[in-house]
Amino acid sequence: EELGVFHAVFSGAGGFGLACYYSIWLNLPHKQVKKDGGDHFWLPDFQEASKIELTQLPLTMSVADGRDSWSIFHHKYLPEWTKSGGILFNTVEEFDDIGLVYFKRKLSKPVWAVGPILLSSENRIRASIGGATPEYCKAWLDSKPENSVLFVSFGSMNTISPSQMMELAKALELSGRHFIWVVRPPIGFDINSEFKANEWLPEGFEERMRESEKGLLVNKWAPQQEILSHKSTSVFLSHCGWNSVLESLSHGVPLLGWAMAAEQFFNVKLLVEQVGVCVEVARGKTCEVKHEEVAAKIKLLMSDSEKGKEMRRKACEVREMIESAMKDDDEGGFKGSSVKAMDEFFHAAGTMRFQTHTPNQQNGTSQPRVQRLKK
Repeated sequence: EELGVFHAVFSGAGGFGLACYYSIWLNLPHKQVKKDGGDHFWLPDFQEASKIELTQLPLTMSVADGRDSWSIFHHKYLPEWTKSGGILFNTVEEFDDIGLVYFKRKLSKPVWAVGPILLSSENRIRASIGGATPEYCKAWLDSKPENSVLFVSFGSMNTISPSQMMELAKALELSGRHFIWVVRPPIGFDINSEFKANEWLPEGFEERMRESEKGLLVNKWAPQQEILSHKSTSVFLSHCGWNSVLESLSHGVPLLGWAMAAEQFFNVKLLVEQVGVCVEVARGKTCEVKHEEVAAKIKLLMSDSEKGKEMRRKACEVREMIESAMKDDDEGGFKGSSVKAMDEFFHAAGTMRFQTHTPNQQNGTSQPRVQRLKK
């Protein structure tokens, strides 16, 4: 802004999730609710989000009172967004427009949905530091029937508690479904250390899964996009970080949501209540998890029940929305919404003007100067 250069905020999050996150940090509406003993609240400037439960708040937000370091930080930097030329979102307008409308209204700035922006994985490098190669996972998946495998991964920065890990393992075995599970040491241990299955999983679990070929446990990392794109993969049990959500839906794979931090809880809310492609299985790293309930939800989504079929159908519809948004057909003259949004962003970058001030050479006073950035 000071140099008169066009600039925009880029968010790797989705519109709805970040809108909830933005509104809560600026308003802290849950403070009074907690004081009064309630269990849910509404956002004063984002009523479209419907009610939010206290258990849907990440820990840093739940304990915020306006004087804590997180509140001070967010109150300082979030309002700065109004000084940019607009906001780029890694999302697709067709299924995430509620949050985009919020930011247009709240900031009075252009909002461009240009997703999905999915970075290619450095598979071999990652596999070399621990994990499974794409070839190994593909060979295992090739041996399984179509739409029969559950993929379980909580992202590269998350893990769950020892008790939750034990219950999840029991749920996977009880469900009877094939699965690939990316395992890391539980909370309280170095997440990058060696995984000790004999300590953190039910006795004999790893051996039973290996001998029956029901499950594949992968340490630290797995080639997520390759797994989600495979025809044998049916459902993704995920922390619902936005990149993982986009990767899953880009391949028509519905989700079992287990949010861990940040705006992930609100991503799950969107996917469950608005888009209809997700079933929530747990909330956070400290909640009680019962393996019978998790197993029932796995079976529900992976079975031929009407609920399971409907959610897979909706996930395929979202995949088509994503493919359409990315389409750029010069011959046919069709441009998808994300392509159009990127064009609009570049047009704005080439035409928007910013007011700056430079010292006057004669008297040293500050005089306005308009700079224009050429395409």
